[in-house]
Amino acid sequence: MSQTDPTFDALKKDPKAAQLLGDPAALKSLLSSPETQKLVSLLSQSGGSSLPDAAKAAAKGQPQALLGILNQVMGSPEGAKAAEAFQKKTQK
Repeated sequence: MSQTDPTFDALKKDPKAAQLLGDPAALKSLLSSPETQKLVSLLSQSGGSSLPDAAKAAAKGQPQALLGILNQVMGSPEGAKAAEAFQKKTQK
């Protein structure tokens, strides 16, 4: 019996996320968009080598470290601008 990923299961329950997950072309487009790339770059710069561990911990229900990195990025003008651009991209 295979285990399911609780984060993935939660995403499937959100209508917008489920729609995106069901459309591989749209998901690929979003992931490769300049808005997403900028946000990922800022998160990587801010979180450094701790970002992957923070993401894994968040997926297991311990989001504190990842939220700290997100707050740090969002606290900068560049990060806030990148997050706003990403949000606009996902609302299309």
